[in-house]
Amino acid sequence: MSYDSKDNTSRSTDAAEKNKLSLPDFDTLREMAKNDPEELENLRLALCNKVINEAPDHAKQRLQGLMFQINSRRQLASSHLEACKEISNLMHESLQRMQAMLKDLRSMQSESILLSTRHFKEPKTAVLPKADVIPFKPRTN
Repeated sequence: MSYDSKDNTSRSTDAAEKNKLSLPDFDTLREMAKNDPEELENLRLALCNKVINEAPDHAKQRLQGLMFQINSRRQLASSHLEACKEISNLMHESLQRMQAMLKDLRSMQSESILLSTRHFKEPKTAVLPKADVIPFKPRTN
């Protein structure tokens, strides 16, 4: 079975296969890794492409970019372990950015709540400055 999305031999069969494509159990994956690593790679690509194709339109470009980054790091790595470390670092950096954004959001939210409560407090009875009122006298000619 070919998982490659570029295989155009029978489009209807490929489309049906991809719709029911799922991640095999661990033992099957281990067997593929030992005996047919190319088939395992084709499965990985097919599953990733399935996720991207089923994603909402607004997320597809971001997912394709992420897949490009992952594939690039895998190709540049000198070993599978190094590739794993690189991808793990990529995820860790992304998580740190999300945590920083959430922290900023919480800070802005707290500040907003503080400002809004100050704004809506009833003002204390203020002592207004006193002034002498001078009556207006019209001119007589």
